[in-house]
Amino acid sequence: MKSKLRLADLYALLTPGQPRVSPDGRRVAYVVQGFRKKENDRYQNLWMVAADGSTPPHRLTRGATRDTAPAWSPDGRYLAFLSTREHELEVAATLAEAEGGTERKPGTPDKPQPQLWLLDTAWGGEPRQLTRRDEGVAEFDWSPDGRRLVFSSRDPEEAQKTYLDSIRGKGKEGEKGPLVIDRVQHKQDGSGYLDDVKTHLFIVDVDTRQVTRLTGGSCNETAPRWSPDGRWIAFTSNRTGDADNNHRNDLWLIGPDGAGARRLTAGDVGAGAASWSPDARSIAFVSSLVPENYYLLRHLLVVEVDAAEAVDDLAACVGRGWSALGGVVPDRPAGDVVSSARAYPVPLKSTAFQVLTAGLDRPVVGTPVWLNERELLFPTGDRGQTRLAWAGRGDRARPVFPSCDRMGNVSHDAHAAGGVLVLGMSSPSAAPELYAVPLAALEEGVPEERATRLTYHNTWLEERLTARYERITFPSSGNVEVEALCALPPGFDPAQAKAPLLVKIHGGPMSYDGPDFRFDVQHWAGQGYLVLMVNYRGSISYGEEFCQVIQGDWGPREHDDVMHGVQAVLDRGWVDADRMYCTGFSQGGIMTNWAVGHTSRFRAAASEHGMWDYVAAFGTDDCHRWWQDDLG
Repeated sequence: MKSKLRLADLYALLTPGQPRVSPDGRRVAYVVQGFRKKENDRYQNLWMVAADGSTPPHRLTRGATRDTAPAWSPDGRYLAFLSTREHELEVAATLAEAEGGTERKPGTPDKPQPQLWLLDTAWGGEPRQLTRRDEGVAEFDWSPDGRRLVFSSRDPEEAQKTYLDSIRGKGKEGEKGPLVIDRVQHKQDGSGYLDDVKTHLFIVDVDTRQVTRLTGGSCNETAPRWSPDGRWIAFTSNRTGDADNNHRNDLWLIGPDGAGARRLTAGDVGAGAASWSPDARSIAFVSSLVPENYYLLRHLLVVEVDAAEAVDDLAACVGRGWSALGGVVPDRPAGDVVSSARAYPVPLKSTAFQVLTAGLDRPVVGTPVWLNERELLFPTGDRGQTRLAWAGRGDRARPVFPSCDRMGNVSHDAHAAGGVLVLGMSSPSAAPELYAVPLAALEEGVPEERATRLTYHNTWLEERLTARYERITFPSSGNVEVEALCALPPGFDPAQAKAPLLVKIHGGPMSYDGPDFRFDVQHWAGQGYLVLMVNYRGSISYGEEFCQVIQGDWGPREHDDVMHGVQAVLDRGWVDADRMYCTGFSQGGIMTNWAVGHTSRFRAAASEHGMWDYVAAFGTDDCHRWWQDDLG
């Protein structure tokens, strides 16, 4: 007999992701994330599985480390990855001797930082360490010949090392010194308090482990991508000289020898998720058409490499290519109560990019995957569902997989090679697992019929009672149609008893609740609650206008949509009006606070990471660019 989901089941939940298909399309390397209860922490290990599902998954790494970002060498023999594991004995001994008998240098972080490691999948054995960077390695990519890897890493100058020593308690006195904050963008979610250390690019030789600097200077260079022909390394960099106050991340090129730098975009984009075409003539990337406006759609753009402009001195190329780095740009009608003036950089030129998703009216929510020189796949949000979409040059983009009537989501990190596409899929009652789809099935329009399940990491869920989701629509204020998902308690029968209602408001606001597996939602439903998740105005996946309508005016429309959703389930006779509760995280916490101040229908409310005073948040949180753009 099936049992209810228990809180302790969280520690049994395993999440596969970051799939990477071998060049021949026969194997898939991926990451599995789990939890360590005693340490209150996560771990990530590498696994491998046959791409045709003919053999069960095989675990490659173990331990309480973070092993991430697997990447096959071009010949398919080696698997490079990032890991926080202890240093290889040979490397540790060499470092200890060089550093006077101490393995860890003063000023380095207390926790192990990710380093590059190499695993020989043909012969097996222990992974081989390639780097030992004090501040770790952020991202990397293979050279086409498999002899080198380009990577990005924080690279403190000597004066910055002294400061890091101080704040990490590794100075002469052994006590932590004060943080020095002299910038508005002084912290960032996931990174904590920021310093002025820059991230640069380096190349490591796989055989000798010799590291060569590729870039330097006063700007960050991130997300390196080696071209398939080996001529260029693409990367992103904000070189306005005022990176804290805009999102103008341009695409740049540099030769593997550090020469011949070129600028690929002209300062009118906020480039991310860049991907080379197979012929190395184009780069696809993701950006909105006004990078500082969070409400605009993130489009799939393509730029031609031949259009890049030569740069004499990359390190000195800061603040160039702009008629103004900041200027008053009125953008609202006179007399508007939220009238504001925004200071955007004004580039001298425009990038000659092609917008492949111009007619889609849906956002790109992940990295594009090239199928050939003209066609790409990419994840998109479509009416509260994450789907794979297709785009081609000269053709209108369209969602293709899964079908819109399927109650499920795909992951944001699909990968294709050797004629095989691998992606994660989940549904309300099934945790994420990996599936393989032949690219030919996508061309034939039958991807769901040909999808093969590859992993079975959460079969224990089959022994648990889970909630069934139902999608509802209802009119809100202004006669706008709004959608919501309802997680119905297992065995729910409103004719027998109405359920207590838990309204879960999503964060963002530029996000959405979709039909994927949510442990918290399933647990609440297992306790008898009907969980209501409204994709209120401001949510993405319903078109640009639906999202942008709340810009500069948070509160009224979102609250109306949530309360109309509450009324919709009341009208259906599903819930008990005397037992209704509200909660939300981030923007959901803000809207929970709004609900407390604007209605008395909820018996209790829990605001998670919400706020009450937007003005006080400016300069004290990590969102000053957002506040400046949104509220002026």
